[in-house]
Amino acid sequence: MPNYTIVAADHIKGSGLEILKQYFGASNVVARGKFEEAELVANIANFDAVLVRSNTQFTRTAIMAASDRLKLIGRAGVGTDNIDKRAATEKGIIVMNTPFGNTVSAAEQAIALLFATARNTARADALMQQHNWAKKELVGIEVFDKVLGVVGMGKIGQHVVKVMQAAGMHVIAFDPYFPTERAGELKVEICPTIEDLLARADFVTFHTPLTDQTRNLLSRERIAGMKKGARVVNCARGGIIDEVALAEAVRDGRLAAAGFDVFTQEPLTEGPLFGVKNITLAPHLGASTEEAEERCGRQLAEQVVDYFQSGRITNAVNVTFSPDESLRNYAELAGSMGRIAAYLVNAPVSEVNVHLAGEFFAGKDGGIIRSAAVMGILDRYGVEGVNDINAGHLAQQRGIRSNLTYESKASGSVRIDHVAILVKGVQDGAEKATNLAGTVYQDGRKRIIQIDDADIEVRLDRHMLFLRYPDKPGIIGRVGTILGERGINIENMQVGILKKLKKASMVIGTSQAVPPDLITQLCNEPLLELERIYAVDDL
Repeated sequence: MPNYTIVAADHIKGSGLEILKQYFGASNVVARGKFEEAELVANIANFDAVLVRSNTQFTRTAIMAASDRLKLIGRAGVGTDNIDKRAATEKGIIVMNTPFGNTVSAAEQAIALLFATARNTARADALMQQHNWAKKELVGIEVFDKVLGVVGMGKIGQHVVKVMQAAGMHVIAFDPYFPTERAGELKVEICPTIEDLLARADFVTFHTPLTDQTRNLLSRERIAGMKKGARVVNCARGGIIDEVALAEAVRDGRLAAAGFDVFTQEPLTEGPLFGVKNITLAPHLGASTEEAEERCGRQLAEQVVDYFQSGRITNAVNVTFSPDESLRNYAELAGSMGRIAAYLVNAPVSEVNVHLAGEFFAGKDGGIIRSAAVMGILDRYGVEGVNDINAGHLAQQRGIRSNLTYESKASGSVRIDHVAILVKGVQDGAEKATNLAGTVYQDGRKRIIQIDDADIEVRLDRHMLFLRYPDKPGIIGRVGTILGERGINIENMQVGILKKLKKASMVIGTSQAVPPDLITQLCNEPLLELERIYAVDDL
């Protein structure tokens, strides 16, 4: 066996460490604490794999200092915010995580802070430690019969829902991509907007990833619209809440209390949240239980051994691994089409049907293509840690069904080998659907060749704009003029006609991302009469 050097940093321990030593040899496994960036940069060229928790930061600088030896960065936990995944992908380094190991622990930390904010637990202890029996100052409230607002209905959010419902709370939720059918099964009311949830909830808990869309999700303006005396808990990601505005709201009595386990800057020792008597702080303990550390460490060690032993890639967050290399291009195309379809359907997705048509797919297992389409949809929703291994499981958790069918000959208007994706969603009781078809030419070019029954050949660009409007003259020129006035170059444009609907679909590849205010300007342009417009980036 080759002489690998495997580094288990951030105090990864337990049976996972023993598994690594058994396979690689005790002398080849280095167990240690956190890496500072300078130390990591100086030594990373000597490592074949590095395993971390949340403390060590894999910056671009650190990753670019790696040699060709480094094949894998493993995260014992779900969040990979501390790893520059784009840089890792550029260097050809696999980033793995363990998405299911700490679900219960993270949910229980949120639940603990919900009770702590209700009963002033932390402040009570602090006063008692000062020999101060301040019973009258510490009167709390019950969670029973109160309204809990859950922002983000992933696996952690759903566990919180079940436990707090058992405690007698009425649960409302905001998750624009959570299926109505699944919400009904959980007996959760889905709010149409986050503002509606904030105005009604006595307690609010956040369970979303940190993305451009969720950064400062609880802003100063939204805090002003919250129910007076409400309590807030964040055990998801730092940066979701405007910490300055939240601290002011608790200090002024606009909000009763808050509990934080995650912060914009970590580790955190100073800042606006300190010194506010009704704010409870914890140093990112969501996954810090013996059970979670053991599960995540063991799972990650098994994945690392599996990779070096057989080449199998499990729970990778930055690569798609296909057991059939001939399907790789179609899988990549399906992933992009799934992400686009999730925008175009404009409703919480409940079902995705992937259809493979043509002789090319005969005798092949197209499961990887279906997984890629589902991954594209979940990526649109900001679900973390999705890959071809766990995509189906994570989709099922969100109530999304996925189906795969084959046809030996391409028929209908699309008469070449192709993959077709039909995505269905339900919004306000009404079913919505959109469909796309795409193909891969012999030279590897990937093209979308149909959008909602409009024949159109579209290449995949990094920045794309999708529009639907009445089929009438003047639209193309007006859209081009507006983009040009803003200095955005059109690199590619295609138009397809939906004859039965008397509509047209336009797809534009642009030189840069189209900003939200420009989308608004296009929507408000009287001539265009846009039925829909979506900007999709980073395909």
